[in-house]
Amino acid sequence: MFGDFPTSLMVLRRLAALLVDLLAAAAAFLAAYAIVHGYPQFTYVPGIYQKTGAFTAISGACILFFGVDRASWRYASIPDLVALLKASVAAVIIYLLAAFLVSRGDNVPRSVPILTLLFLVGFLCAIRLAYRIVIDGGWDMGLIPGISRPGKGRRNVILIGLSHGAESYIRAAKRISKDIFIAGIIDETELNRSRLIQGVKIVGGLDQLPKFCERCRLHGNQIDELIVTEHMPSRKRLSDIVEAATTVGVRVTRIPEVTSTSSITSNFLLEPKPIELGDLLGRPEVTADVGGVSHLIEGQVVLATGAGGSIGSELCRQIAMLKPRQLIITDSSEHNIYMLDKELRNDHPDLPIITRIVNVRDVYRVDAVFEEFKPHVVFHAAALKHVPLVEYNICEGIKTNVLGTRNVANAALQTGASTFVMISTDKAVNPTNVMGATKRAAEAYCQTLDLEDRKTSFKTVRFGNVLGSNGSVVPRFQEQIAAGGPVTVTHPNIVRFFMTIPEAVRLVLNATAHGQRDHVQRGKIMVLDMGKPVRIVDLAERMIQLAGYKPRADIEIVFTGLRPGEKLYEELFDPSEVQDGRTGDGYVVASPRIIDKAILNRTLAALELAVEAENDAEALALLSKIVPEYQSAEGSGLEAEFAEES
Repeated sequence: MFGDFPTSLMVLRRLAALLVDLLAAAAAFLAAYAIVHGYPQFTYVPGIYQKTGAFTAISGACILFFGVDRASWRYASIPDLVALLKASVAAVIIYLLAAFLVSRGDNVPRSVPILTLLFLVGFLCAIRLAYRIVIDGGWDMGLIPGISRPGKGRRNVILIGLSHGAESYIRAAKRISKDIFIAGIIDETELNRSRLIQGVKIVGGLDQLPKFCERCRLHGNQIDELIVTEHMPSRKRLSDIVEAATTVGVRVTRIPEVTSTSSITSNFLLEPKPIELGDLLGRPEVTADVGGVSHLIEGQVVLATGAGGSIGSELCRQIAMLKPRQLIITDSSEHNIYMLDKELRNDHPDLPIITRIVNVRDVYRVDAVFEEFKPHVVFHAAALKHVPLVEYNICEGIKTNVLGTRNVANAALQTGASTFVMISTDKAVNPTNVMGATKRAAEAYCQTLDLEDRKTSFKTVRFGNVLGSNGSVVPRFQEQIAAGGPVTVTHPNIVRFFMTIPEAVRLVLNATAHGQRDHVQRGKIMVLDMGKPVRIVDLAERMIQLAGYKPRADIEIVFTGLRPGEKLYEELFDPSEVQDGRTGDGYVVASPRIIDKAILNRTLAALELAVEAENDAEALALLSKIVPEYQSAEGSGLEAEFAEES
């Protein structure tokens, strides 16, 4: 019995709505006669009440036929208005035809049908408008929209960008949340100035933001939040918005990008997301056609090392969407690999996922995993990457970055993998620190195998710093800002290439797939195009602004000086590396110096003995033979904060 309650309630609501519409039809018919004949003379028209009943019955039939009764009054829209208009016109025409057939139109003045139609459409629309005003709280604004009635006890926001998203947000805020007060809309288009959208006024361009916020404050309506509703604003535009909002002490968020109409809900729109640091890089997002990578991944057994790290985990997420036959995720961190395993199994329940704890320095463990699963495609992301930390733990860096890469590459070769992809770094170019030198040595080993073996393709992809990756400058800055500052930067002119994690991974996959498809020459390295480098101090300023503070006013920025082995700028290419030009797909193909395999293997064997003996000096000397451009930093034992991007 209780299961039918919602259905019964729905029927009652439709009957009540139909009854109100029928009363509106009767009122429209009588009002037309009252206008023509006057009051109370129209009540003496022969058969006036019979005529009213007939018209009301005809109107009810037309309302049912055109589905006017099924439309929601709260969400009345243009299609509903069209149906209402059709029903009204049909009712008047049918009544006229019936009147002429029955009584040749006696006592039906020519103006009555026209007036009846106007009144009927007007009454039906007015009823729905009044209902929306009552339900949506449309009366809740003062004489000056967005200014005269302060939103005390509510979240007072201003939107920037007149768009469908802005209009949808306003509708959703009025219908669902009484805790949101929309004070106005910022828009740069001159033609939109002073217009009203859903009762909210467009107050001008971004330059008017300080003045508008001051006016709101004087009226007791302090603005708390600026929500970006512009459609796909550029990173430069977002930077300008954040900077302008910071000057008036307003935090900035943005409505989510709607990629599918099925994801559009009022609650979805009312949950704006924060502006991410990656949105403010000051350059267009580097995109890549990941769909074109499917031939590399789909139906293949794929293995990833370092899968629990920042790059490795995002790499596995994107690989999982490309439908591999089996995905083997490995990492030396139990916690990281467990968290990734749980996430992937939840998001891709039909994907066979194998999880193994593997330290790439353990050659026997690496060989055992490769022999068991024989992967077709291998992504090698395992590495020690924190520059100062590796500088103080030289042998450990060599064990993971050089010997670990050798172990994984040899295992891929022995088990017949078709593709091996190594993730490298711009710090491998003219390295001045141990981490960069170890990554260049690993590049050299993969190059040597790529030139020698024709069955397995060894690809190296080199890129710069990744925003928000583990051990990077971003978490450090966040900690310093949360503590109230100061934010420490080594030098005012230090610059780095930056990418977001999704950007980096998309381009890794894209570059690898293109290298396979286009038969890129052996021994080459693919370098991702990351645009212009970003000043670290600019990065610090943007992070302070995103936190809602003013740089150098609320949070100080302190310069601590360059650390041993640290450059003012990083390079993507060594001058000796021949560049084969830009591919147009987001990366450049380069030809680094090749090392003789016999010499390389002898040096690696000696290097292995040196690190087993924990002989840092001997290990550095041997590393310099593999990477002669490496200049060992003096004073590497000095204490320094692990604050810069690694």
